[in-house]
Amino acid sequence: MELAQYLICVASRHERAKRDHEEELAEHRQRRKRSNVGQRKVTLTYADEVAMLSETINSVGRMPACFTQLSLPALGALAHILKAMMANEPLVEGHEIIDKLVCDPERTIIFLDGFTELKGQGWILFTDSPGLAFTDQPPYCWLQSCIELGDTFHKEIDAGQLNSCSFTSNDMYLDAVFAYLQTISQDSTIHFRVTDPETDLTTVQPEGWYRRIALRMSASTCELPAAKAREKYSLSVFQHLTLIGLLGMRDGDVRYDFGDPSDVTNLFARGRVCRKRMQEHLFGEKSQLLRHRLVEGAKGAFGESVRLTQLGIRALLGKNIDKGTAQDLKSRVRTSTLFDIEEPKVTRDSLLLPAHVMEAIQSLIFSESQHGRRIRKSWLAALPAAWGTPTGSTALLYGPPGTGKTLTAQYLASALKLPLLKIDAARVLSCWVGESEQNVRRIFDDYATLQKELGIAPILLLNEADQLLGTRGAGSNAVDRMNNNMQNLFLEGLERFSGILVATTNRRDLLDEAFSRRFTYKLELPPPDRNLRVALWKNHLPLKQLATDIEIEQLAALDLTGGEIRLVIEKAVRLQAYRGRSTIDIKTLMDIAEDELAGRMKRDGNKKKIGFSVRAADRDGGQS
Repeated sequence: MELAQYLICVASRHERAKRDHEEELAEHRQRRKRSNVGQRKVTLTYADEVAMLSETINSVGRMPACFTQLSLPALGALAHILKAMMANEPLVEGHEIIDKLVCDPERTIIFLDGFTELKGQGWILFTDSPGLAFTDQPPYCWLQSCIELGDTFHKEIDAGQLNSCSFTSNDMYLDAVFAYLQTISQDSTIHFRVTDPETDLTTVQPEGWYRRIALRMSASTCELPAAKAREKYSLSVFQHLTLIGLLGMRDGDVRYDFGDPSDVTNLFARGRVCRKRMQEHLFGEKSQLLRHRLVEGAKGAFGESVRLTQLGIRALLGKNIDKGTAQDLKSRVRTSTLFDIEEPKVTRDSLLLPAHVMEAIQSLIFSESQHGRRIRKSWLAALPAAWGTPTGSTALLYGPPGTGKTLTAQYLASALKLPLLKIDAARVLSCWVGESEQNVRRIFDDYATLQKELGIAPILLLNEADQLLGTRGAGSNAVDRMNNNMQNLFLEGLERFSGILVATTNRRDLLDEAFSRRFTYKLELPPPDRNLRVALWKNHLPLKQLATDIEIEQLAALDLTGGEIRLVIEKAVRLQAYRGRSTIDIKTLMDIAEDELAGRMKRDGNKKKIGFSVRAADRDGGQS
């Protein structure tokens, strides 16, 4: 006979025998009250509870070998404990089991000694009921203690046999946890709260009802994404329950405010120190819920509310991520991350850079192609083990404005057929204490999440990198400390980056030197020389709508960057359209180009005078 079946049979037969004995005992007492001299003496079927239990156990059949060393009171107590748990009672306490075993309260100590025996052999374990303080010493304190099955029991019995009510769907599992959360939020006496500041919050396991849910889960054969999310994202029990609680609150299955960090903290911990540790564990900087972007909060470091992200919802409901249309992807990225996303279409002919820079760009593209990654892997295998095996590609593009830094990143995305995730420094920096550092973590965490969802490594473009990767200060004030924290987080993120990152800056001299080795490529995009300017003008000018007086060489003599050349042509097209003309003449282009150079002169001082004509200088002087 199976162990669970044997114990359930013992408990069921003992309940019937005890019920019959109590009826017989009540009748016996009534007869004693009405007894007269000479009336026949009535003898009870059982002399005491142990005798009744002995006959019950003997009637069941052959006892499993693992129970032969247990006394009758201990075996009877174990049988009733298991039966109570099989009935899905929310909590089993010592006095409830004693009530099922004794008819005469004076016999309680016999079965408490049975508890002592079971505890000593590891069949059961006790936990104090939360919210109650006990002054009694064992075994009397166990009357109000919660009982759990111990390691010996779990070794001797199969969890699948224990839980005939295994979960048959993910919704069934979620409903069970919702019921648990709703109950513990209303009745603190049946819930485990952390009261010891030394408790390891990542490994501690609540007892009672929650453990029986875990047992039912382990006996289930169907897919349970909500349960598997805990292992997938390395969540503690408290983080996992908080995640499910937020889902239940959103859907109306749980009437407790899991969106309030203070309320959630109070639900899981007691005492100022424990609550502080619990809040940091659930919603602090190192929380797995934040690191994996399963939850997000309002401004003020979760001072207002917490809510599930779309990723958190998908993790619990187990729905496959639908990539959908390009518009769906863009909407999801823009609403749930710090990124903007685009799918650029930039051709090789649109990018005019010095030969050595183009060679470096092409080598990066090749190294991230499927064939290139295979070759690179074979090369890396030949390196000393101490070197490690870097998997990502990081590039720093620096140079004056308009030299093609952003365009180069767009070309990389086009050539590799990858989406481009753009992030500006203004979206990362925040006036809220701690939020800038949190946003830096989000950059790498969101990227890793999207990389996992899409199955590819998008190109991450970090514009104006000098604002985020600037030189670290002495840390004498709050701003310096914030910047230093951000630098350290970026250094750590780049160290383990596994995708493609392009950072751009106009001021490389402002970057902290520690970032130098974090970039595989450091490419300077200088202002184009005369030959490149000729090519840039030819690429951008509408050749079929040029006046006959256009001389490319004359235009190329002006010290304009590629971005400035494009801007000059754009302004010329708008002006000629306004004038009602169908062609662009040399005078219009020269006037606009010289105005652009004058504007740069005012920005940069007298450092750059190349490209000014005498006429333009005279004109400016005359106006002044």
